[in-house]
This record gives sequence, structure tokens and C-alpha cells, in this order.
Amino acid sequence: MGHFDYYQYQATARGIRGLDDVRQVARDRMHVWDRIVLPWLPADRRQPVAELACGHGSFLWWLKERGFERVTGVDSSPEQIAFARQVGPVTCVQDAIEWLRQQPDHSQEALAAIDFIEHISKDDVMELLRHCRRVLSPGGRLILRYPNGDSPLVGMNLFNDITHVWTYTTNCLDTLARMHGFARTAFVDESAAAIRDHRWFKVPLCKFSQAMLGFLFRAAARERVIYWSPHIWACLEK
Repeated sequence: MGHFDYYQYQATARGIRGLDDVRQVARDRMHVWDRIVLPWLPADRRQPVAELACGHGSFLWWLKERGFERVTGVDSSPEQIAFARQVGPVTCVQDAIEWLRQQPDHSQEALAAIDFIEHISKDDVMELLRHCRRVLSPGGRLILRYPNGDSPLVGMNLFNDITHVWTYTTNCLDTLARMHGFARTAFVDESAAAIRDHRWFKVPLCKFSQAMLGFLFRAAARERVIYWSPHIWACLEK
């Protein structure tokens, strides 16, 4: 069984069989996207936004629900795009980097690539950053989610899929972003944002626990860990 077969099996195993399943996945994640992603997206919801490697389209559904009018989804899998098309936005069956190569300069206000860069080679990541910066409008943003190379818990994400190739620390990605001309990079992990219920109690407990772990790690290894979640979000601003 090759990587492609594994990926197709994994998609089936996730239980996506129709539009209702796509909507349910989106509803399960939308509290995270509302807290982390929405502040990074353009205030004018008529501006173009594209998702690279959009998969079955749950994030596209959320974008439409939040009122974004010019949404595009790109994925190399016809099976995944068949689901994404039911959501309603423009979709394209194409390799994400190849799609970027064909886009005019300054033609997108925001680009999102969720759980994507860990699947591609380091050279492809460099090309992705180069083309994303060219395609983004001045002040536009590239939004990424990927395994958190800073976290001692990264294995819970990075090694949870045999199609994963590599990941990056915040320092490494910030360096790559600046090397490709991005003006600034912001990072957020999912620890507190992923908490949905009883946030009045669980969020302070989460932050206290992280502070204690940070103290112990500095005492034991002289390392300062800021982002603890196995998943991390990055916003690269042009």
C-alpha cells in the first residue's frame, strides 16, 4: 500500500460521506477558527480568499457561513473536491503550488493552508512561500496550521500520519517567512482556543498548567517553550 492508498483510506475512515458530514466537521471546528483565524481574515468580506489543499471543504463551508463572498478551494484529490463542491464556492482539482503559479500577482487577500505544509518537501515549502507572497495583495496574509515543532508533544500530530514529511519550529518558519519577503509572522497554538465548554474554568487551568510546565522545562533543560499544543497556527503578513 502506497502513501496515496493510505491517504484515500484515511479520508474514508474519517466518515465523510456527504454534505451533512462536511457541515458537522466544520461545526466541530468552527469555535477554533472563530477565535484564531477570523481575526486574520480581511474585514471586507468581498475580498478574495483561497484555501490550498482544501480537502472535503469544511473550512470553505465555515468561510461561506462567515459571509466571505469570493472563496476558492484547491485540492489535488478529485474525491475530496467532489465533497467541497457541494459547499458552494469555486473549486479546482489541481496541485496547490501549480495553481499558485497560474495566479496573477496581488490577486488574493488571504490564503489558507491547513494541515498542508507537513505533507510536502522542504523545497516545495520554499516554493509555496515564494508564490504565496507574490499572489497576495499588499498587507495580505498566508494562514497556516501544521505540527508544532516547538512542542515536546509534536509527535501526537507529526507522527500520526505516514504521509507527513517534516515540520518547523516557530523560529524556523519565521526565518523562512522573512527570507521570502513577508513583513511579520504571528503564532498561536490551539491549547486554549480548542476549549469549547466551561472556558471560565478550563482556560485559566490550561494557562496555569503551561506556566508550570514552562518553569519545569527551563529548570531541567534550559529551554523556553511558549507554544505547547501539538498543532500551531501561523499568520504570515506580506
